[in-house]
Amino acid sequence: MEGWFGRNSGRWYSKDNERKGERAGNVFAIVAVSLVTLYLISSQIDKTGFFTSSFGVTEMFLFYLPVPLGIGVSLIRLVTGRKNPARPLDALNAVVIGVACLWFFVVFPLDFAHLGDLLPFGMNVLVNWIPNSIVRPILLIGGLGSLFNVFYTSMIYGAVRAEYAQRAMP
Repeated sequence: MEGWFGRNSGRWYSKDNERKGERAGNVFAIVAVSLVTLYLISSQIDKTGFFTSSFGVTEMFLFYLPVPLGIGVSLIRLVTGRKNPARPLDALNAVVIGVACLWFFVVFPLDFAHLGDLLPFGMNVLVNWIPNSIVRPILLIGGLGSLFNVFYTSMIYGAVRAEYAQRAMP
């Protein structure tokens, strides 16, 4: 493989195996994402106001779909001990996150003034300061960044896969 990706494929290949700390990070990510998701589901069920009336089925699908996909990425890395086998799912997740961010940028069915409503008194100040006016541009940047990440992740996947194939040849 030629070009920048080809020149770096050996470096990515050498970093494909996850260290113990990275594998522990996958466990932490699964737990943290699960807890945040449960909090957001509770916020939706309790109708705190974080999810506005324009948060419909499409928005719910786009909002929650990255959760099982992201957990799947972490599980693949945890079980295999390698990064590359998870990259196709990671690229798919980046597509979903990119589309979701751009969709939410346009529709914006959230009210961040209510994000901390279910937190214990005193802890809500950690998130209640976040205004919607800051979140919208972050969604735009995140959406565009995620769509770029699809390309980048896919290219790394191909480069590392080619490196494995090349090293396996006698």
